Amino acid sequence: MKKSLYFLFVLISLLSIATAKAEITLAVIAPKAGDYVKSGEELFAGARLAVQEINNAGGINGEKLDLLTIDDRCDDRLALSTAEMLTLLKSKKIGLVIGPYCSNRFDEVASIYEKAKIFQIVPTTEAYHFGSAAKKGQILLLGTKAQMSKDFFQFYNKNFAGLKVGFVYDGAPENGYTDVAKTLYDEFRRYGKGELLKFYTLNDENNDISDLARKVVKEHMQVVFALGSQDDIEDFLRAVKKKDKDTIFFTGKKILSKDFLENLGERAEGVYVLDLPGLKDSLMFTESLVNLRLLGVEPEGLETYSYVAVKLWSDLATQVKSFDYKKLSRASNSTELREKWGEFLMHSGSIGSVKYIIEIYRDKSFKQVY
Repeated sequence: MKKSLYFLFVLISLLSIATAKAEITLAVIAPKAGDYVKSGEELFAGARLAVQEINNAGGINGEKLDLLTIDDRCDDRLALSTAEMLTLLKSKKIGLVIGPYCSNRFDEVASIYEKAKIFQIVPTTEAYHFGSAAKKGQILLLGTKAQMSKDFFQFYNKNFAGLKVGFVYDGAPENGYTDVAKTLYDEFRRYGKGELLKFYTLNDENNDISDLARKVVKEHMQVVFALGSQDDIEDFLRAVKKKDKDTIFFTGKKILSKDFLENLGERAEGVYVLDLPGLKDSLMFTESLVNLRLLGVEPEGLETYSYVAVKLWSDLATQVKSFDYKKLSRASNSTELREKWGEFLMHSGSIGSVKYIIEIYRDKSFKQVY
């Protein structure tokens, strides 16, 4: 018993020493509660996997990494105060900030990190359209919400052309769905199909979820594309399918829970979901994927983007043999970086997006169809 306690004490001491030597801290800023908690969990998980992989290989430039996860709850005020806090933190040396995931004050937050000379990589952001001004020490890896509209339209036009489409969304500006609506409108108009598209707003004070579902079905919207909070969309999907089980339904994959779909039974059959692609098709990460799969981990969705963010920063720091902000900033604009990481569409001062994938839910599982 005493021997066991002694070895436990030694182990704790060694872990403490290892932590103390981890001079370089990575801070991941994402929600740990609320509507976007699932996205936050994936962002934290992806970064954690990359940090573990790097530390197991000896670290970067001989130094181990420490991971700090911060909950900003997708609140603009917390995003700003978090940025200010990190610039004043003396107990840790912040080498990289990953995020924030949500912020309608994106440029203000980014300016704080730029002024403090803290390198920032944004895996994805709800407010991507604010990241248009080029800043030193910042890389944007974006899967934009507006891209959902383009990929939805391409899939719709190939498989359901001519059917009426109802886009149902939460219009609160912080959700970013107004960008999806605008891009969707532009796509339908560009192809001369504007008359087939109609917009509906969730949480309209004149209608509850059931009334809205009744209205959409009554107006013969054969295809419904719905985006909003998990509770609202699940209630809406249930109400729509109850009134017309043949309605073709699209939403975001992270919005629907697996338990909900299983409980919905046969009415869930044929539901389409859109999501950012994972790493499974990336030749660049074949070795990493093999290692992760041996651990029973399959990075997908937002896990991919925070994982890539850490690995890219690690690559830069190894390349310049330093964690110096100015050296990393210069390297982030190099041709070498673009050539090596181009498939993930890194952007500095411009906007672009990877394509979304579309999956169909059948027999209690998802199958990619686009």
